[in-house]
Amino acid sequence: MPSKMKLRLLSALVFTIVLTCSASAHEVTIINESKLRNGSMLKPDTYRLEVVKNQDASEALFYKGSNLVLRTPVTLAEEADKSKLTEVHFEGVDAERVITRIRVRGWKESLIFK
Repeated sequence: MPSKMKLRLLSALVFTIVLTCSASAHEVTIINESKLRNGSMLKPDTYRLEVVKNQDASEALFYKGSNLVLRTPVTLAEEADKSKLTEVHFEGVDAERVITRIRVRGWKESLIFK
């Protein structure tokens, strides 16, 4: 019995770790062709955005369906309150739209693209 109990406890622990480390996802609509600071381009479309939070660095993953379209480093910034809407902030650089920040509806963090 003790070995079965240990196995169940270990399984529960692994399951909890997987849930804790899993990415959070949300849909983001890009209206105009936009560039990220790392030079990657996003075409106008609706993407599933996942944020993978790690201790050292976080990443934003943009998916179209089940296909990974773009992976880029991102900095998470704590905001005073949860965002009521998903907002994509741009900056004009050399006649191009560059995404600088995304606030996701229901999240208390902003994604800062450097």
